[in-house]
Amino acid sequence: MARDRCTGLTMLELLVCLALLGVLLSMALPSFGQMKQRKRLELVAQTLLTDLQQARSEAVLHGETVQFRFSQHPLGSCYIIYLGAAAQCRCSDSGQALCTAPAAPIKLQWLPLSQQVSLHSNVGNMSFQARQGLVSSTGSIDVSNPNGQAIRAVVSITGRVRNCAPNGEFKQMPKC
Repeated sequence: MARDRCTGLTMLELLVCLALLGVLLSMALPSFGQMKQRKRLELVAQTLLTDLQQARSEAVLHGETVQFRFSQHPLGSCYIIYLGAAAQCRCSDSGQALCTAPAAPIKLQWLPLSQQVSLHSNVGNMSFQARQGLVSSTGSIDVSNPNGQAIRAVVSITGRVRNCAPNGEFKQMPKC
């Protein structure tokens, strides 16, 4: 007489598998959060690098001075690119462009605190000149996150921009 065998998992085996899965997930979730913050930092730093290069190109293209202005606010960080004289445009506390005539905004980038990425610049304004894209008030801008990771954009007097890692933790970038 053949005996029918039921194949499958017992309740105990299923609970053990679920417990192991829970342990593995609890170990993996923090590293996913850190990876997400790192990627956000890299994205903002690359956007900043591109925007600095755009400011220089716009100055040469339009034959006018292009301003790149930074500011810190209680709710976030901001920079604005515009055609015109220094101090004709600024970011409001809510991340809006405030300009006086005849300034013409090109781009505004608002980084709210909720993104957990902030900008810190050692200069408040950079002026990209129409002739050869030279910049007055050279400086550096640090893009950082709460984990202490940072990427620095350095602008030379010729208006050229390069990224580097102050702590040397980004292998694809030189250490500052």
